[in-house]
Amino acid sequence: MTQESVDGSKSKKRGAEYHAPRMPRSLRLTRQDWVDAGMEQAIMESSDHPSFYASSWPYVRVGPDTLGERYVYRLPHLIPNSVLITAICNDWHEGAWWRLQNMMRYTEEQGYTVALEEVDDMSTMPADAIGIMRACAAMLALDSGFQWCFMLDNDALVEEDTLVRLIKHDRPVVYPLVLPPKGEFAGGGALSSPYLPEGIGLQPVLWSTMSAMLFDTKVFNCLPPYAWHGHDIHFAQNLAHYGHRIHVDTDAVVRLTRGPARHPAQPWEDLWKRLRMKYTSRQNDKRHREPPPGFDPAFGKGTVDKDGVYWAVDRWKYGGVNGPMQFKKDVEGRQRDKKDAGENGQNAQESLV
Repeated sequence: MTQESVDGSKSKKRGAEYHAPRMPRSLRLTRQDWVDAGMEQAIMESSDHPSFYASSWPYVRVGPDTLGERYVYRLPHLIPNSVLITAICNDWHEGAWWRLQNMMRYTEEQGYTVALEEVDDMSTMPADAIGIMRACAAMLALDSGFQWCFMLDNDALVEEDTLVRLIKHDRPVVYPLVLPPKGEFAGGGALSSPYLPEGIGLQPVLWSTMSAMLFDTKVFNCLPPYAWHGHDIHFAQNLAHYGHRIHVDTDAVVRLTRGPARHPAQPWEDLWKRLRMKYTSRQNDKRHREPPPGFDPAFGKGTVDKDGVYWAVDRWKYGGVNGPMQFKKDVEGRQRDKKDAGENGQNAQESLV
């Protein structure tokens, strides 16, 4: 025996069959919807817009398609040999974006499934919400079924093989050797304790700077949200409470474009001047997504879109973005990925015949 609910679905009564209530279909706003609502200023016509956040996901069963399935099957991850790169914000320093793109392409060429998600900048003051952003990145990687999560700051200059080197160690938590800009600090040593020189292999540390970090996503099952707040040493302490120790690969060197910020050590007037400049930059400045110096698409891998943004793999530029970007562009990109996936599957079947 059943009874009708308000939305017309049937609910369970006295052992009768249960029907879940119907959920309303979510509608995605088109570009014209934003125009009709008088929100033209929110429309991003350029992939170099300050509010553009790249979201390049491969067309396999990852990301939104797998949210929640991890709980159904009780698997630590759904896609073996997969890595989600979570960029903390999109305020790339010169040279950082194209290096990231080349690293993603190289990692994919080595047989890994690679995705990129730029985490929205939630800060009011510079870096005041970086802990929240890292916690969101960890949750996304865990719930989307990735095996690995590589968190990267916008001022880190990675090498092409940085990520592959770290993954091959198969450690729960491993960092590259992060160095400050040349000549900025006496000795120019690694930002870690103890101090580590280059070229001595994988070494355990008490703490290291959080500018570039690789995690097995199972680690995120034990970390509480507050673990991401505080300084680098506080995060290392939280990891230690759950039996995890940070290891640093001294053969994988990542150089920063700037040293650690020390806002409280600055005079009040200078601090507010920098904050004003930073806030203006976040709203207006381009994101330094230019190609490598001397890049020529006719002779090298990669492409440059109409806005001058460099993509190491052509299909990545069709990925979705967090914001009212061109609706048509996003749809075309998804259709293209599906077509590529179908052709790859057909070629694989033909090779088996």
